[in-house]
Amino acid sequence: MNTPINIPNHPSEKEVYLPTIGTWSSAWYLLDGKSQDAISLAVASGRPLLVRGLPGTGKSDLARAAAEHLERAFVYEVVTARTEPQDLLWRFDAIARLADAQVKVNNSAADPANPLHYVSPGPLWWALNWQAAKNHWDSDCKVKAQRPDQVIQNHHDETVDQQDRAQNQGTVLLLDEIDKADSELPNSLLEVLANNGFRKPWSADEIKPGEGAKRPLIIITTNEDRELPPAFVRRCLVLNIVPDNDFAAWIKQRARVHFHNPDQPQKAGDGRPALTENVLNQAAEQLEKDRQSHAGDGPQPGLAEYLDLLRGLQGLAKNDEAEQLRWLKRVYQFAYHKQPTSN
Repeated sequence: MNTPINIPNHPSEKEVYLPTIGTWSSAWYLLDGKSQDAISLAVASGRPLLVRGLPGTGKSDLARAAAEHLERAFVYEVVTARTEPQDLLWRFDAIARLADAQVKVNNSAADPANPLHYVSPGPLWWALNWQAAKNHWDSDCKVKAQRPDQVIQNHHDETVDQQDRAQNQGTVLLLDEIDKADSELPNSLLEVLANNGFRKPWSADEIKPGEGAKRPLIIITTNEDRELPPAFVRRCLVLNIVPDNDFAAWIKQRARVHFHNPDQPQKAGDGRPALTENVLNQAAEQLEKDRQSHAGDGPQPGLAEYLDLLRGLQGLAKNDEAEQLRWLKRVYQFAYHKQPTSN
């Protein structure tokens, strides 16, 4: 007798508007039920959510979508090979301090005798306690580095104050592409995550959530370029973003949240550009052909390449299906063929 397959009863998928923030432009995201449940468990358990998946499957935008879904402030750090563990907590501008110390007439507001003047809050500082980071930024920090966006614009072009969100609903912190860094960086997070805080430099103060405040939701992405330390992975929840068996249907479903279907009525204020089902279908069919013909030849084109092509077609021939399809035949290779050729 066959054992019945239990299908998880995830919530319904929802379209989430992602406002412009930092270097990211506004966009839309299809937040599926599985991702919603993973986010809910991460919030409830206080564990970081490690998001695995192929490049271009929307891992970074998942964190932005989580912030909007939960109405939380969004803080992010794009990790590079040069990112040091301390950079996630605070940044110290030793060069500026040395320069000020060597100038006989110091016109800077910073005092080289006070190292806190050269300390800027890092992303974990803002995520753990936005108010404490802002207090330091406004009073002690004289040589300032980058800080999170103070305000964002929602879908209705209304201003949203990030500090209000942080104080009332908490924060979402994205640590993007953590696999780019040495293993020392994820290992350095273990104590901070376990204690839910850290010691402020040159001070006895502890940086941690205020009384009754919500813990930050930390979302960490990896492209699997480097294996993460097992001890770090064990302390995370893991969400694998894996396309369905029907890959074409999976990418078209996600593309549709970026482009309005001209055969359907458009809601007032919905400024998404239009693309027909025929254009989406033919671009997806070509993508599947290319993935099959180049299977095993390295990374395959996926959702990111598909969206790039669709945006290009819409820009080359706005609202003209026939012209978009002609362009599709001429230019798809530039979006889909990224492996070196032998010719």
